[in-house]
Amino acid sequence: MQDVSSNKNKRKRSRKAGGCYHCGSDRHRGKQCPDAVCRICGETGHDVGGCPRKPLPPVNLGKFKSLEQSPSEGGFTYIELFAGMGGFRVALDRLEGRCVFSSELDRFCTKNYKVNFGDEPAGDICRIQSEQIPDHDLLVGGFPCQPFSSSGSRLGVDDPTGRGVLFREIVRILKHKQPRIFILENVRGLYLNNDGKTLKLIVQELGECGYEVMYDLIDAVKLLPQERCRLFLVGIRRDLKQEKDFEFPTLPDLERGIEDIVQVPKDSQELEKLILNPNQLSKVRAQNYTHKHPEARFLSNLKLPAKTIQSSYMKYMVGSQFIPAKGDKWRRFSSREVARLQGFPSTFKLCKDRAHHMIGNAVSPPVIAMLTAPLLQYAELCRKTNESVDWGWSVTKSMLLEAAPADSRKKNLEEKLSTVQCPVV
Repeated sequence: MQDVSSNKNKRKRSRKAGGCYHCGSDRHRGKQCPDAVCRICGETGHDVGGCPRKPLPPVNLGKFKSLEQSPSEGGFTYIELFAGMGGFRVALDRLEGRCVFSSELDRFCTKNYKVNFGDEPAGDICRIQSEQIPDHDLLVGGFPCQPFSSSGSRLGVDDPTGRGVLFREIVRILKHKQPRIFILENVRGLYLNNDGKTLKLIVQELGECGYEVMYDLIDAVKLLPQERCRLFLVGIRRDLKQEKDFEFPTLPDLERGIEDIVQVPKDSQELEKLILNPNQLSKVRAQNYTHKHPEARFLSNLKLPAKTIQSSYMKYMVGSQFIPAKGDKWRRFSSREVARLQGFPSTFKLCKDRAHHMIGNAVSPPVIAMLTAPLLQYAELCRKTNESVDWGWSVTKSMLLEAAPADSRKKNLEEKLSTVQCPVV
C-alpha cells in the first residue's frame, strides 16, 4: 500500500501544473490515473466506483400487486425483462395476462412504468438471482439493441460495454424457471450482424435451454404509420411441441400514413420546442443523406408512413424525420404523436422527461398482440372463450382504435378495420 500522505502532496503539486490531479500528466484524466489511490481501500489501479471492497447497494426486487392475486384471477402469468416503458405489458394485459415480475435499469422508464401500471420494476437483472424471480408461463423482453443496430456500434457480442451478451441473462432465467414460451424482440441489425453468426449463436444458446426456437422479421408498418422492421424470436418448450409447428401470423396491410395520427399541440410553448430553428434546419439540409433521401428527413407527403422512430429522435442530426409546421417551418413529432406511431393507447401516460427516447426504444403493442395471441393458443395458455382464430386480431383492432386521435380519423379507421378479414396464420 502506498503512503496516502505523500500522494496528497503529489495531487497538490499536479493541480498547480494543470494536469492530472494525481500525477500531473496531461495524457490522461485523474479517473484513469494508474497512481490514483482509492479512498476506500488505499490501493492503486482503480477508481472508487470500481473498488472491489465497495459494498453494492441492496438489490431492488420491485413491487408487483399481481403477486397478491390468486392464479385464477389471470389467464396466464408473465415476466417482462428489459421492460423499458412497458410496451410488451400494454399488449399482454389486454390478452388477460398477469405480470408477476419486470426489470428495468433506466430511472425514467421505471418512473413511467410505475405511473401507468402501479408496479415498480426490479433493478439490474444481472444482480437478481433466478431463484428470486417468480414462476411464470411466458417470458418476454427486448434485450439491448445498440450492439446490433445500424446506428449503434454493430460490435454484437464483442461490444465492450457488455450489452451484446445481456441475452445470456435471459438464457440463465430460461434454464432455471423453464416457462412454457418466450418472445424476444430486437432490431433487424441482429439478423445481419456478423453475417448471421451472432443470431445463430443466440438461437443455439436459447435452444440449449430446452426450447424449439423460431424467428422472423415483422414490420409494424402493416398496422401502423411507421416503418419499423423488427426481429422476433419465439421459443416453445420442447415438451409442449405439437405435430404442427407454430407459424408466425400474417399482418394485414392497412396502408396508413402519418395523417392518421398528426395533431398539432395546443400548447404554443410545446409546439415551439418541436420546431427546428434556422441553424438546425440549415445543418440538416446540408447533410449528404438529406440530399440523397430528402423525404426521409422532411416528410411532406402526409399520406406516407414515418421512418423508424429511434431513441435518439430528439437529437435532430441523427435519424430524425420532420413534418411541416406553419409557413416554411419544420417540426419534430410530439411525444403523443410518436406514441401513436408506436400504437400506444391515448390513455397511456407519458412523463415529460425523455419521452421520445423511451418510446423510440419501445416495442409496438399492437404487433405484440398479433404475435402473442396465436402463441398463447398454441401453448394452451388462453381461456376457452379466447380460442377463436380471430382473437388476436380482435384485440389488435381495439388497440389500434385506442391509439387513434379522438376525431373523425378514429371513425375512418374503424370503417377500414371492419372491411379487413382476420389474417390467416
